[in-house]
Amino acid sequence: MKASKNPPPPPVRSHAQQDVCCLMGDPVAENPTHYMLEKAFTVADLDWRFLTFEVPSADFEAALKGVRIFEFRGVMLAAPHRGEVHRFLDSATDVARLSGQVNCLQFNRGELRGHNTEGPALRALAEGKATLKGAKAVILGCGRTGKSLAAELALAGAASLQLACIKPEQAEPLAAALKADPLTAAVELQVVPWPEPGQTIALADDVRLLANATPVGRNDPAAALPIDLERLPAETLVVDMVYNPPTTRLMREAKRRGLKTIDGLTLLVEQAALAFHIWTGRQPDRDAMREAVEEFLVL
Repeated sequence: MKASKNPPPPPVRSHAQQDVCCLMGDPVAENPTHYMLEKAFTVADLDWRFLTFEVPSADFEAALKGVRIFEFRGVMLAAPHRGEVHRFLDSATDVARLSGQVNCLQFNRGELRGHNTEGPALRALAEGKATLKGAKAVILGCGRTGKSLAAELALAGAASLQLACIKPEQAEPLAAALKADPLTAAVELQVVPWPEPGQTIALADDVRLLANATPVGRNDPAAALPIDLERLPAETLVVDMVYNPPTTRLMREAKRRGLKTIDGLTLLVEQAALAFHIWTGRQPDRDAMREAVEEFLVL
């Protein structure tokens, strides 16, 4: 797999078949990606289709061969494939390479390129709300999403990253990748264990970004994280990757304190919008995409 920063633009379609993108994962039930991107293609007046396939790990390599054979324009990846796809790629973006996580594939001119749109979505939405360069960030969780956010923040020039993990060993590949890469070697990375029941994660008063990359709050708006926001300064940006519900307890408490926030539903839409742009070269209607997700999730 080779790295490249400037991939060629999406080619003009020269074949008669309909342009197709898809989601692959196992399981894929209750995933709103299909509904959201189908709506985006329709609103953009593009004759494209988005499909959803439940692909077990044993069939994943064969499914990717199908992507090449049928010239799918793009693929969104869900668990468990995001960390397993690298060996099948021709190239990858820096954030995908460093995090080890790929959630978006682009098939272009015979090459399969891996992207990660989670971290870039956060960077795009944080613009105007927070200065990431030189910032101190805390990420709760070091699973697939936590790694993606950490890699993007490191590439954005964050001075230090603190990851709170139930299994600290999960962060070891990320730590090694960041330290070995000249783009991120200067970033200070600290991994701390998840606190015992009744304890909280210590948040320094110079933290400028706090992100929840755990499932805490999913389908439970009352679920609490082991943190105390009271010490955080007013300029801190608080991010929650949980999108259902979008108004989690973390979001409510951050807003009560007057802190800037980015909710998980906004991030979900932005991730898919970036994939849409990668595949089509056009900007989607994000409002229409959000409405589609809200309708799908009955929010």
